[in-house]
Amino acid sequence: MAKIISFATQKGGSGKSTLALVLAAPLATEYGLRIAVLDCDYQQSIVKTREQVDADNFEELLKTNPAAQYPYDVFALGLGQVFDFIDDPEKDYDLIIVDVPGRADGDDVFNVLTACDAVIVPLVSDYLDRASTAEFMNILEAIKKSADTHGIAFQYFGLSTKRVAGRREEKQMDDYIDGLGLARFNSYLSNRVAYSRASTLYSLLNPAWLRYAGGNKETADEIRRLCDELVERLDLPTRKAAPAGAAKNSTTASTDSN
Repeated sequence: MAKIISFATQKGGSGKSTLALVLAAPLATEYGLRIAVLDCDYQQSIVKTREQVDADNFEELLKTNPAAQYPYDVFALGLGQVFDFIDDPEKDYDLIIVDVPGRADGDDVFNVLTACDAVIVPLVSDYLDRASTAEFMNILEAIKKSADTHGIAFQYFGLSTKRVAGRREEKQMDDYIDGLGLARFNSYLSNRVAYSRASTLYSLLNPAWLRYAGGNKETADEIRRLCDELVERLDLPTRKAAPAGAAKNSTTASTDSN
């Protein structure tokens, strides 16, 4: 049965869609996971990346490798369609990633969050973001307590994004979240331009794409640490990575109406 996770926050610009993009490709290509990304955000950033940014590269790839496929599936769905998707027995995935809208003011968002095995909240250290993020994580803590009471698996984690080494606000954010007793990842993503160039076709652990995106060994190490921790915390299966240019899933992004 697939594990279901969501990147969620009530603050825009925290990098939740970027997190999905950065992690999905390496988890598919390096860890061998069968992945579906459900893009339920109004901006449809992940769908647009595939259809508008990656399409030309994919066409070029097909010229040299006609059997090439995208490493994971992307679906544009409304929040009300998520449950039908995850309940479909024909959907054979190890991991379903749900990118929800950046708000916390509707039952539709929280209904989807409660269906997840884990919710990952991007933590941005700016002072004005701190209190609202902690408030959102406290809501998730309440969901966890209710889930624990009913024997339902549910976890949530904060995950530092756009981290700037040595900045005192970063330590203040860590201390603030820890002081509230809220769960967070040990790994993090720094404020790197390479992450803004994440692709649905190529992993940032692919050396050629990493160089193209402006990344380096530190970038790759950061992504690998985060993937390792995610796999461990969610007890995800891992398989031998496919050969370069091969794929796990189908080639096209669905454009189901919301």
